[in-house]
Amino acid sequence: MKKRNIKSVALFIITGLIAVGLIAFGVLKILNLNNKFSSENDDIRNQNQNFQINVLNGCGVEDVAFQVTQYLRVKGFDVIDYGDYETTVNQSFIIDHIGKPDVAKSIARELGIDESRIVSSKSSYYNEFTVVIGKDYITLKPFKNKFGDEF
Repeated sequence: MKKRNIKSVALFIITGLIAVGLIAFGVLKILNLNNKFSSENDDIRNQNQNFQINVLNGCGVEDVAFQVTQYLRVKGFDVIDYGDYETTVNQSFIIDHIGKPDVAKSIARELGIDESRIVSSKSSYYNEFTVVIGKDYITLKPFKNKFGDEF
């Protein structure tokens, strides 16, 4: 009888350990899903965390700058502010305030803005890059997924 009880207890402990392991694995897997916009450019993304970005809505559609801000933050960029641009523009563009074209290009690639739409403008702004979202916002990566296209 005692051997049977020892076997039952051992089986119960082993089953419990397996269950705990599976639960821990599941929790870790779920936490990893929070990084759903991860890309192959992790090194570039980590480098970009050192630069401050401002996103401005130049298309006149409500909440576009906020959505791009959220998208860039998930991608690892340091977006410090968002708001409205002084006027509406047809095409989105990026202003490089500090003369770092490689970083500006990585922002452009991440958003789907053509690199020819990067302009340099030395200024005393508190941010180092400004992203102006134009009326072409629907073609940018943060919005393509909403209409069934892939990133």
